[in-house]
Amino acid sequence: MEQTPLDSETENLTNNNQPGGSLLGHIWASIAVTVVLGIICCGVYPAVIYLLGQAIFPVQADGSLLKKDGSYTTDDTQAVGSALIGQNFTATGYFHPRFSAADNSLTGGSVTGGYDASDSGATNLGPLSDKLINGATNAATTQPTTQPETLAFDGVRLRTIHYAVDNGIPFKLYNVDANGNKTPVPLSKYEDAHGNLNDIALVDAFPHNGATAGLIAGDFATLIPGDAVTGSASGLDPHISPANAQLQAGRVASARKVSVDKVKALIDQYTDGPQLGFLGDPGVNVLRLNLALDVKYPLPAQPAAQPTK
Repeated sequence: MEQTPLDSETENLTNNNQPGGSLLGHIWASIAVTVVLGIICCGVYPAVIYLLGQAIFPVQADGSLLKKDGSYTTDDTQAVGSALIGQNFTATGYFHPRFSAADNSLTGGSVTGGYDASDSGATNLGPLSDKLINGATNAATTQPTTQPETLAFDGVRLRTIHYAVDNGIPFKLYNVDANGNKTPVPLSKYEDAHGNLNDIALVDAFPHNGATAGLIAGDFATLIPGDAVTGSASGLDPHISPANAQLQAGRVASARKVSVDKVKALIDQYTDGPQLGFLGDPGVNVLRLNLALDVKYPLPAQPAAQPTK
């Protein structure tokens, strides 16, 4: 009986005597390898790594969580944060972290104060960006409702002024005209009756979009570290530079009623060196340092509220 082309093809698919094996044999072998590698790579390997991590490095494996007393824990119900992720501190008696653009609020403002781990990232503003340098405001509106002018982004100039004011660093304000002539301006011109800075007025007065005339700050008594007025690429950086921490020591010591030397000693204690001894720069872990401050030098108790008559 004459063999048809279909019979010949079927015989070729199932004939194990062909050089290289049959096509069906290769298909089944591929499926078996995929299943085996899936079990190893997606099941056995992660399980082995997880168990080794829990047995050898339980703290690091669980996220380097910290308790209120500054000690590490593997119990997330006792944790107040992670040594690997920064938190926002604004009170006078605490060291302040870097600025953070990680903010997943619907308004895109600073509702969360940054450090939102669900929205890690930077502003992506370039070094010549007017918004980054001088800040930006939202114009006042009358429609659909009347809204006053608001601050949209603070910018490096405004951050520098705030940093200097907060940490008692002397500086001067100048109005610069188109010819480069500088006229001193008292800081009180941009303060309210309570001494709070008028951020919107300052941002409006800065020289925007390459203008040569405008308000500038200068003659700072000491250089201000770059990390004190800029954010990190991740927006979650837990460290500040030692120089930044040293400049904040006086403010923190005053608020906690202790000597500056004692606070600086804690800074040295919580300064992490370069990784492996040579990768990167030293950094001060802000969360660990602030927790240590609360344990060793607690903030003075607030006076009891006076009863109203």
